[in-house]
Amino acid sequence: MESSSPRPPGPFSGPALSLEARLGVDTRLWAKVLFTSLYALIFALGTAGNALSVHVVLKGRAGPPGRLRYHVLSLALSGLLLLLVSVPMELYNFVWFHYPWVFGDLGCRAYYFVRELCAYTTVLSVAGLSAERCLAVCQPLRARRLLSPRRTRRLLSLIWAVSLGLALPMAIIMGQKYELETAGGEPEPASRVCTVLVSRATLQVFIQVNVLVSFVLPLALTAFLNGVTVSHLVALCSQVPSTSAPASPTPSHMELTSEERTTLPPGGRASLVRHKDSGRLRRLQHSVQVLRAIVGVYVVCWMPYHVRRLMYCYISDDRWTGALYNFYHYFYLVTNTLFYVSSAVTPVLYNVVSSSFRKLFLKALGSLCREHHRMEP
Repeated sequence: MESSSPRPPGPFSGPALSLEARLGVDTRLWAKVLFTSLYALIFALGTAGNALSVHVVLKGRAGPPGRLRYHVLSLALSGLLLLLVSVPMELYNFVWFHYPWVFGDLGCRAYYFVRELCAYTTVLSVAGLSAERCLAVCQPLRARRLLSPRRTRRLLSLIWAVSLGLALPMAIIMGQKYELETAGGEPEPASRVCTVLVSRATLQVFIQVNVLVSFVLPLALTAFLNGVTVSHLVALCSQVPSTSAPASPTPSHMELTSEERTTLPPGGRASLVRHKDSGRLRRLQHSVQVLRAIVGVYVVCWMPYHVRRLMYCYISDDRWTGALYNFYHYFYLVTNTLFYVSSAVTPVLYNVVSSSFRKLFLKALGSLCREHHRMEP
């Protein structure tokens, strides 16, 4: 598990060693400069992108259709919270100055709590969106009765509440402590770190359960639901009549309104049905594309992060060598960078997949730039 010094406890710890030998991590200057540049870029793009995404969803009349806009809002808020809280703290106390920890015990617990909260919120929001898309494709009539913007808001509120509960243990097991004592038996202020407060055995159990609940199970469920959704979409596409097919007065998947049934002739009804079927399938295919892209990004960006946590779990103390410590330290920096990348690229995915969202996003960005230009002297 992480601490303000990414080096896990190992055989080099000992009271006879200096403070630097006990707590120091030899991060090369080039690595500090490199990861500072990456963190700054991720922070700037991620906060701006997610903030504009929130603005587009709340203010824009177009953009993500229906219930999808609330899922976009949930993911954007989660990414924004993660970047604003975690990146500055990690850049200071994990990249440049590993000790002493300067944000206090509350800051230590809040740092890890926010990370877990956002991780759970993100993965559960994606799973909830997958379930809604699967129901809309496989049971469209039932989806009309069950799915509504109001129920989606309730679902996402429940997801945030559950995520708060699941993230709470992290705020309990992590905290500030002093690794060394002075000659007089007092805590050494310079040895203050943000680290684990429970035993290694307890931590191992916690990490394994956490990886299972926050990564493996939700994404496995999401992958299964996506597979079912895609298979049904393929079947629906084969059933929708083409525009060159003979006119049929019988609706296929979409029901006409009573006004449309009374005012349109039979041929017009069939044409409208084909148009509605094709439009509905395009909307469903679009939302599934957004979902698959988001899932792909989170798998690529989060898997190394969880592999690194399991690596710490399964390697015993007596097997940590100097070379392995150094590898773990830089692997730690790389995996945490990828973890934050996932929050920064999500707005990019919205813009790539959705043309309407992209237009509103660029319009909002242009409006802000013009306002900033007018404020300049």
